[in-house]
Amino acid sequence: MRRRLTYSVAALALLIAGCGGSSTRSTDDAPGTTSDSQRQTTPTTLERAVRTAIEQNLKVSDYVLSNNAIPSWASQSTAGPALAGLRGSAAQRKSARVRVRVLTSGVTIHSIELNPSYLSATAAIVDEGRVRVYKNGRPERRAITLKEPAQVTLHRVGNETRFVVWKLRIVK
Repeated sequence: MRRRLTYSVAALALLIAGCGGSSTRSTDDAPGTTSDSQRQTTPTTLERAVRTAIEQNLKVSDYVLSNNAIPSWASQSTAGPALAGLRGSAAQRKSARVRVRVLTSGVTIHSIELNPSYLSATAAIVDEGRVRVYKNGRPERRAITLKEPAQVTLHRVGNETRFVVWKLRIVK
C-alpha cells in the first residue's frame, strides 16, 4: 500500500508540468485602429507564453522529485494550488525517506484554450517519463514508466505576457 502511494505521489508530481493548445479570442476593437496587428499576434504570443510556463513547470517538477525541495525559481512558472501540491509531495517523500530519480521526462501539449479575457488558459497535456524510486537510499525494483493525461489551468501574471501553472487535474 505504501509503495503504491509513493508511486502515485511520484506520478502526480510529474504531471504538474504540462499543458497544450488551441485558442479562442474575442475582438472588440474598432476597425481601422492600430491594434489590428496586435490583435493578430496576441493570441499566438500568449499561447507561446502558456507553452513556456508548462515547460518551465516540468523542470520545476523534475527538480522537486529529485531533491524533495522547492527551488527558489519555482514561482516563475508555478503558483497557487499547484505549488502547494508540489510542497506537500516533497514533504511527504522527504519524511518517508523516498527519492525519485528522473530518467526521462517530457510533456505533450494537445490543446491550449485561452480565456476570452486573456487572463487565464487551460491546456490538455500528457506527461510522460521514466523514474527510478529510491527508499532509504536503495533503489526499488525497476524504473517506472509514467504516462498521465492531465488538464492544466494557468493564470496570467498581471499585464505581463507570462502565465503560471495554477491547478492540475489528472484526467482518467
